[in-house]
Amino acid sequence: MACARERAARIREAFAWRDVRVAVSVFCAAQLLDALTTYVALSSHRFQEANPLLGSVLDSHPAAALAVKLLLAATVVIALLTLRLRWRLRLMVILLFTAASLVAPLANVLRLAGA
Repeated sequence: MACARERAARIREAFAWRDVRVAVSVFCAAQLLDALTTYVALSSHRFQEANPLLGSVLDSHPAAALAVKLLLAATVVIALLTLRLRWRLRLMVILLFTAASLVAPLANVLRLAGA
């Protein structure tokens, strides 16, 4: 129980910084945009899911695939916020994950636009 309290305290401490809140918000928005653009692309029937693990799940249970994606994103956020790092290094790691998470929705939008 003390471990959970310590983890919660670390998350509150990390969210006290505005830049961390912004980076986490952008990360979560990118994950949602990835899910949305993937759904739109697959609905057009011009594209197939490139991830073989999610491909069959998306075909049979799209809501479940979205739930799994959002659960994984939440797990990543919690893991990043509870890292035992100096705040500046933790922010750099969060920003790295945020930048990487923007690649998929941007690629999806470009593909949908025909680029």
